This record gives sequence, structure tokens and C-alpha cells, in this order.
Amino acid sequence: MPGVGTITDAEREPLIRRQNAESNIQPVISRVYRRRWLVLTLFSLLGFVQGMIWNFWGPIQNSAVHAYGFTKSDIAVLVLWGPVGFVPWLLFMWLVDKKGLRASLLLSAFLMLLGAGLRSIPLTDPQFRR
Repeated sequence: MPGVGTITDAEREPLIRRQNAESNIQPVISRVYRRRWLVLTLFSLLGFVQGMIWNFWGPIQNSAVHAYGFTKSDIAVLVLWGPVGFVPWLLFMWLVDKKGLRASLLLSAFLMLLGAGLRSIPLTDPQFRR
């Protein structure tokens, strides 16, 4: 895999093995790898940023009503787009299965950046603002 670096045979071992009652297999002694902590940290940060982007409208609701001319129902619909964004989960399941976690996370981060960037473009037409 490009960008992953070298993967040792020990990293490819499953963390949990099924215990067969007929055999006396010793339990797996697991190791903690720094790369796994990095992936967990990046995944958690991506979820944190998504939550920040999604919850953007709540604290500024009253200001947005005056500044942009939105109604409270307009802001409720804008907040609703966060959960609606989870609809294409099948696409990302396929992407993780075929291309790996890295590609799907990069695509997710790019789409979040694109959405947040489009949100910051000043528009004068109220229909386009919504």
C-alpha cells in the first residue's frame, strides 16, 4: 500500500483468535503499535471536526436570523443536512472494502473541507445562501 510504510508479519496477526476446545492453543499476546494510535487519533479528529461543522448553526442562530435573513425553520433545515449526509454510507462501505480505510477517510475529509469552504463563500441571493 502506498504511504503505509512497512507492515510486519506481527501486525497482520489477528488480535482475537477463536479458541477451539479440542486444541490447546495459547492465547495471543497482543502488541500495541504506534501506527494504530495514529489512525485512531486521526479518525477521532475527523469525527470531532464533522461534529463542529454540523453544530455550527446552533450557537449563531439568532445572529444568522438578523444577518442572513434566515427564518428559524431555515436554520433547522440546515442543521438537518448533517444527519442526511450519512445517507451515502453504502458508498463508503464499498470504498473501505475496495480501496481501504485511508482512501475513504481522505475522501471524507475532502468532502468536509469542500462543504465548509462552500459555506464561507459570500452570496447576496438568499436562495443560494440556503
